[in-house]
Amino acid sequence: MANITRLSLKEIHILESCWIVEEKCAHIYRHFAKIFAKDPVVAELWNKIAKEEDHHADQFRLAACHLGTGIKDVNANDKKVKSIITKLEKIHEEIRTCHPTLAEAFELALYIEKSLAEYHIGSILTFADNELSKLFKKMELQDQGHLRMLQDAVEEIDAIEALK
Repeated sequence: MANITRLSLKEIHILESCWIVEEKCAHIYRHFAKIFAKDPVVAELWNKIAKEEDHHADQFRLAACHLGTGIKDVNANDKKVKSIITKLEKIHEEIRTCHPTLAEAFELALYIEKSLAEYHIGSILTFADNELSKLFKKMELQDQGHLRMLQDAVEEIDAIEALK
């Protein structure tokens, strides 16, 4: 019988915290979609990014459901991840009470995404199963476009502001 590595309860909790981070980001982006709902193109962009964050959360859930089958290690500090959750909750509360401008929303989202780059699934998990690793890497590659979309939006808004 093959020796199957199982994640510890602590590692599973870290994965749960990581999917909560992704869900918090999705909530923030959906809130931006509501704030900027008068512009359907902008609202759709925020909803698209929120769906990608939902997908990231699903990746962490999938990894946790495997309970270690094919996963070699979980590389994250639980306290740091919980601190990130608290920061995201504060950001969400701030944007609920004080609506940012569109430029501020894009800048904030870009800051969030850059800050969380080390917490994407490829950085958190070490896979023992090469096929499982390929699956997660493929899913992650499909989702990397939203950071570029945010950067492009910030640059476009900056260019428009410079013309004023």
